[in-house]
Amino acid sequence: MSSPQGAHCIGARAFHGRGGPGASIAGVRRFAWLRPSLLDRYVAREVVPPTGVGLLLFTFILVLDQISQLMKILVSRGADLQTVVRAFLYLLPSIFSVTIPMAFLLGVLLAFGRMASDSEIVALRASGVSPLRLLRPVGALSAVAMAATFYVVALALPAANQAYRELIFSLVISKAKSGMQARVFNDDLIPGIVIYVSDIDPQTGEWRNVFMHDNRVPQKPKVVVARSGRLDIDRAQKKVEIDLANGDMYTFSGVTPASYDRLDFQEHNWPLPFEQFFPVIPLAKGDREMTLDELEEMIRKLIAEGKGATDWYRYAVEYHKKFAIAAACVVFGLLGLGLSLGSKKEARSAAFGLSVAVIFVYYVLIRLGEQAGDTGMLQPWIAMWGANVVLGAIAIFLLRLNQREAAFDPLDPSHYKVLLPGIRRRERDTTAAEPVRRQPGAGGGPRKVVVLRIPRWVLPMPGLLDRYIVRSYVGKFGLVVIAFWALFVLVNFMDLFDDVQHNNVKGIVVMHYYVFFSPQILHLITPVGVLVAVLITFGILARRNEITAMKAAGISIYRVTLPALALGLLVSSGMFALSEFILPLVNKVATRDFNVIKGRPPQASTSNQQRWILGSDGRIYHYDYLEERREEDGANRSSLYGLTIYDVAAERWKLRDILYSARAAWNGVSYDLERGWRRTFLPQPAFREIAQGRTREIEAPTYFAQEERPADTLRFGELRRHISSLELLGLDVTPLKVQLHRKLAFPVVCVVMTLLGIPFAFVVARRGALYGIAASVLIAIVYWACLAIFDALGNHALLPPFLAAWAPNLLFGGGGLYLMFTLET
Repeated sequence: MSSPQGAHCIGARAFHGRGGPGASIAGVRRFAWLRPSLLDRYVAREVVPPTGVGLLLFTFILVLDQISQLMKILVSRGADLQTVVRAFLYLLPSIFSVTIPMAFLLGVLLAFGRMASDSEIVALRASGVSPLRLLRPVGALSAVAMAATFYVVALALPAANQAYRELIFSLVISKAKSGMQARVFNDDLIPGIVIYVSDIDPQTGEWRNVFMHDNRVPQKPKVVVARSGRLDIDRAQKKVEIDLANGDMYTFSGVTPASYDRLDFQEHNWPLPFEQFFPVIPLAKGDREMTLDELEEMIRKLIAEGKGATDWYRYAVEYHKKFAIAAACVVFGLLGLGLSLGSKKEARSAAFGLSVAVIFVYYVLIRLGEQAGDTGMLQPWIAMWGANVVLGAIAIFLLRLNQREAAFDPLDPSHYKVLLPGIRRRERDTTAAEPVRRQPGAGGGPRKVVVLRIPRWVLPMPGLLDRYIVRSYVGKFGLVVIAFWALFVLVNFMDLFDDVQHNNVKGIVVMHYYVFFSPQILHLITPVGVLVAVLITFGILARRNEITAMKAAGISIYRVTLPALALGLLVSSGMFALSEFILPLVNKVATRDFNVIKGRPPQASTSNQQRWILGSDGRIYHYDYLEERREEDGANRSSLYGLTIYDVAAERWKLRDILYSARAAWNGVSYDLERGWRRTFLPQPAFREIAQGRTREIEAPTYFAQEERPADTLRFGELRRHISSLELLGLDVTPLKVQLHRKLAFPVVCVVMTLLGIPFAFVVARRGALYGIAASVLIAIVYWACLAIFDALGNHALLPPFLAAWAPNLLFGGGGLYLMFTLET
């Protein structure tokens, strides 16, 4: 029988061929260092799960800001499910290029922060394990993260960006499936054409009582009134046309308004250019859509053509950026290790704050470097690799201090005094204060005290169990909300950083913007905070068998969850109060600051320019510009420029009269008309020029001054009244009606998330708080996707506004109630 050692040698010889036993053993030992040890595997198991959760969390925060806008485009253009999935898949590489390094840093900090909190770092040091020994597993994981990031940035991102741009651009400019809406002036079908439809048959889609203004040829504008019509699209035959029936077409002369041509028709086909509905999109690639080979070729081409540095630097910056972003994983791994090797119990709780701070510093440095490289202020490789060099030097410095000083803690500022050997700390002598002795009284005997007890009314207070759950819930809710707020602000600031630099915006303006934008952020992320707090609170109670103890004591699970439901209702009430009394005020200020950051006028608005409005008497108004000014005497002087009024007989749907005025000035009672004319068609044709005149038949200026104000700047009652006023103007108020119902529906989501989180907390109890956060993020992603889909469906009248606003709550709330009833009480 051969010994195990002999068997090992035989196996080694069989593996290495003809080599002798010594040579084979030497070969095995040569590669033995590649095998992960127990410590390496342990560190990997600690780092990988929080990295995955961090990737999910950071990706969700980035998608949260884009999912609503993306779904509006997809739903409004009639995109099918396959197109929606493709759009999100094309969007992911650009997000992963940022979130993979961020998640890896969070994973390293959380892993070693947990080891430091549990004194495992101290135990490793006591066992003779050097901090540099931990570089091996961290370096291996950094290499994996770097390879994944490089694949995303260098290979997947350019192709995905180009495909995403083409897909979205195609959906935006394609009008093939744009829905026509009744009692709305539709001007997005074909540039230069405005169509107004009084009603649309829901069964056949036929238009009724159509008014159309065609200004594609300004010298010969056309006005068409027809009893019926429809949009006919045949993609196979490449034919798009508007079919009208029983109408009149008027063609006017821009030079001599007295002359016009009239065409009565029973049927008329209005052909439209097919290319504007189904365009071929030759989008040129930008620097971020180019591969490494394409960037190199572009750089060589521009240099060969003798272009200046500012022409080809941006391509060189993008080339180095693809490598620098991937190498950031290694830098983050080293820095995360250097920041986590302390012995403080707070290391784990400080991990998230440290990761946000490091990420903020890194991306500010790399964005500054990118701008400096694009403008030629720095060499491209210095601009892109500078952030890695700076943070990498800090990481090596921290690791060196950890190696030299066994008790060094990077989270303790006092430990950095080891860098100043010439300064000695003075120890202060502390003397305990002597207790003060009481002097005996004059009589020397004890004093008699009379106690008078008066009965008091005491309100019923929460019990010990309620206070225990509330304390745990509130603490976790506060931490989660602060963490999510910091992430949201960080990501949002990175998006606005270029605008801040380009428009030379002062730092005080940026800070002022985020102070007034923060309530809106909190209003958005509070439901996710409620869900995470519920999952972690009850997950920990179940994991520690405290729920089992409560059941054994005869306490029902429904009684245990009652404080969480009460808190969810309280947070919902607070969210409604926030949206009703605070957000309308702060959002106005935040919008002004945002316009300043974007380089726009502080109150830029084009709502009073080139407007079509339905008057209260059924006439159709169009004007080029509404001027409003206040005179020195305090009186308002409003003027309508380029005013045209079309009077259509509703009973026959025939054009009865057209009134035009180059300027209609309001004098407080009536309008003074200048340089106008009036063309009458019914009952008798007539034409009259108006050099100057006065009339009261035009709506007052306040009727025209109404504009579509953002829903988030109005209270519930103000928004309802605003919708009523806009309906009289013939404007589309469907999106505003959806927002009106959402003002009530969105705060209730906190109760829904509580109902949904309680059952899921017992599912993830065995996995720990980290898996609870992952589960909550997944639930939040699904909820926000449903919220965006139903919101887009409601905005385009594919669902009633009430159902569009409340459907996500009904679906998720019903699911939460069902799971609650299935729990073992």
